[in-house]
Amino acid sequence: MCAQIDELPDSQDTPAKSGGGNLLPVLLAIILAPLISAGATYFIINSLKPKETEKPIITEGGQPLDIEPSGDEKFYELKDLITNLGGPVKARYIDIQLKMEGLAGDFEKILEQNEHRIRDKALTILGNYTYEDAQLDGFQERVRVDLKKGFSSVLRKYRDGESDLIRQIYFTQFVIQ
Repeated sequence: MCAQIDELPDSQDTPAKSGGGNLLPVLLAIILAPLISAGATYFIINSLKPKETEKPIITEGGQPLDIEPSGDEKFYELKDLITNLGGPVKARYIDIQLKMEGLAGDFEKILEQNEHRIRDKALTILGNYTYEDAQLDGFQERVRVDLKKGFSSVLRKYRDGESDLIRQIYFTQFVIQ
């Protein structure tokens, strides 16, 4: 007495289900979620990125100075740097004249306005050498390097990034007596 049910009765009460009716919102969510995330990330990164600003214009005496490299080599000469050498014998002195090279647009003007600072730094550096230092090989190159470092610290506010205002120092006179 087993009754077999081969067919299900047709019922008008159950709605017909279409294939994929509930799948459309899922597909939209899968496609739109990465796009929304990428857009939000782009706007967040752009809002946090520092704004590009113009380089500050350095002014001395009310006139702006151009520290941007011009491509042309410019020179400034510093004469009559005479000081006693350090050490027990103060009768020894060093006398130098030098020419400094740079590329800044207002190179000569900047150095002219800061000549008192440059002279002071040069005389301080030169006065720290002894006569024994002056007798060593490579002394002139040591003086060149020390002066370039000293001038770089004095002219720090005129730097363009990490490059120094003064590219090279040339001696036009170098006398030790």
